[in-house]
Amino acid sequence: QITNGTLDVKKLMKTWILQKGFPLVTVVRKGKIISVQQEKFLYRVETENWTSDASYLWDIPLTYITSSCNFTHCTNAYLLDQKSGM
Repeated sequence: QITNGTLDVKKLMKTWILQKGFPLVTVVRKGKIISVQQEKFLYRVETENWTSDASYLWDIPLTYITSSCNFTHCTNAYLLDQKSGM
């Protein structure tokens, strides 16, 4: 979690160094609603060697701005630590 503007870097980095591969983050906007989803990035899937990586989960810190932000003091932050959120 992001608490008081800080991250547990040790916990966050474990998800990046102890798992194979990288996450693919998909962001979808429907009106004023934003949703984000993560899954393991696969460049080439060979069906005979494919195994499900559904358990792979990364802690991904995200920052974003909105139209109400004046671009000088934007502190919107979110930690994607599950398959989908926002």
